[in-house]
Order: sequence, then structure tokens, then C-alpha cells
Amino acid sequence: MIFVITLGFDEKFALRAIARRGLRGDDEVFVILPKPVDERVERAYMHFNEILSRMFQGLRIGRFEVDARSFLDCLVKLVNVFKLWRDKRFVFCLSGGFRALILEVLLAASFLGLDGDVEVEFEDSSSIISFPLRWCKPIVLDDVEKKVLSCVRDGVDTVSGLVKATNLSKVTVWRKVRALESEGFLERRGKVYVLTELGLISSSIG
Repeated sequence: MIFVITLGFDEKFALRAIARRGLRGDDEVFVILPKPVDERVERAYMHFNEILSRMFQGLRIGRFEVDARSFLDCLVKLVNVFKLWRDKRFVFCLSGGFRALILEVLLAASFLGLDGDVEVEFEDSSSIISFPLRWCKPIVLDDVEKKVLSCVRDGVDTVSGLVKATNLSKVTVWRKVRALESEGFLERRGKVYVLTELGLISSSIG
């Protein structure tokens, strides 16, 4: 697992993100800092590095500085760094740092189609949102898939029910249901199907 962290003036968000997920022996932490590095950001980085190094001996903590004001240059540099770990799973902890840098990190990761999750903690620490990085890609569904999701949303939860509701052949419905399940839009629970969070969002797009 690669933890990618955008760091601002306070290291607490980054430390809490690590604590929530936990670290294993082969995990790496990669901190992205805005260049030029403000002394407050530098202090936060040093404190973050010191705490993690004490808690996890041998942990690899990388540091990368990038000028968020140079949009295209920043994107190219981030893409070139992230693609070194293309086969790894990522956690993007985007609770600190410049808003522009956070967007650039998210965009670079989306370009590469990386596997992982995005996590953002509210500024007042009251809540956290987390979602799969693949949600950043466009949702492309054909008319039949949209119809199936719409029916499941309306309570039709079996293949036989979907055949009746859609007026499609059982083979077609079964193939579409299997595809939607493998892509994370549907989840099978016993003999019935339910929408996942991604499926619920997608069924609303129409």
C-alpha cells in the first residue's frame, strides 16, 4: 500500500489517516509538499516524519516537492512519480495542503487509473469522506444497464423480476447483471441484488 499525503501546516490529519488505516511492513508513505516549502509546513513534515519513524522502524517515508502554481508541470511530475507504483494499491489522504495541490494530485491519479481510495477529513475534524479512486472516472453505461439499475433501485431485485420488468431475454439480463456486479454497481445478497453506493449514484444519472 502506498499512502500519498498532501501536507499543510498541521500534521494531525495525516497522522490520523495513518492511524485509521494502519501500516503493514511493506507499506510506504509518500508526502507531497508545495514548493517553495513554508517553514510551518516544514515543521509539520519534520514532526510527522519523527513520530512515524519512532512508531514504525524501517518505514519508507518519501518526500516530493512540487510547485502547484505551475499546473501542467505539476501534473506531469506527479504522473511520472505515481506511475512508478502503478501496480500498487493507494490511499490518497488529501486533508492538508493547498487546494490546488490536492486537485492536481487527484487529477494525476485519475489519469493513470490507479487502484485505491481517497480520504478527506473535515477541517473541524467532525467527519471524514472516503471513496474509491475509480469514482473519478466517467460512468459509462448502455441503455440496458441503465434500465437494470433503475429497476433494482425501484425494488426489482431478482433476475426473473428484471426479465419481466425490462422485457429482455433472460440471457441478456443475466449477462448485464453479472457485468454490473463485477464493475461494482450491483451486489448479490443471497438470491437478490442490491445497488452499491456506486450503483445508487449511477442510477440517478439516467
